[in-house]
Amino acid sequence: MHIFPYFLLFSHIFANFAPLKRIIMSEKFPYGYDVNAYIDMAFEQMKADFPWATREMIGEHTNWGIEKVGDDYQYVSYYSQFDGTLKPYPADLNCEEFLRRLASGHDWELQKANPVKESIDVEATNGCLGDWYLESYRIQKHQLGGYSAYITAGNRSAGGSRTIFIPASYFKLPWDEFLDKYLDLVSPGSFYVNRADLERDPHVKEFLGF
Repeated sequence: MHIFPYFLLFSHIFANFAPLKRIIMSEKFPYGYDVNAYIDMAFEQMKADFPWATREMIGEHTNWGIEKVGDDYQYVSYYSQFDGTLKPYPADLNCEEFLRRLASGHDWELQKANPVKESIDVEATNGCLGDWYLESYRIQKHQLGGYSAYITAGNRSAGGSRTIFIPASYFKLPWDEFLDKYLDLVSPGSFYVNRADLERDPHVKEFLGF
């Protein structure tokens, strides 16, 4: 008895699986699988908001990469292990999100490369959040251009400071829209100073160039 090879009916479907997979992966990885191509793109985005930024700020200080996990390439984040090695963990990101992760988290490098030129203090109406108290809130102008907010807060047993750079694109907006974006970035719920505090002091608007 002759047995018809039914798998031939579906062979054209199976044959198309590989090209389809390549199409899907190329949409997720439009610049290929070399992370340096994505660092280049992220750097261009970063430089638009922080003109003094350098590519090394991302290339030498990132914990993101691209690796083959099983049969597929994945965006990964690296975590240090007890033995000093780095272990990759897959991250469910698209290309746009991956570029954003590469370009973010470099405030320390940005600050080190661009020292403070001058600053003004801003007073908060409410300087207390739980048992944490605001010690200082400054808006800073930097030597190579750009502005940042510098906040120090603490309680009886702990404390800390943070510098948050303000993207250059914010300064292209009208003052009211600038404040909207600024307070999304430096939210009153975490950093004490609110819109009324910023609007009350006329020196703030002038200092920021509006």
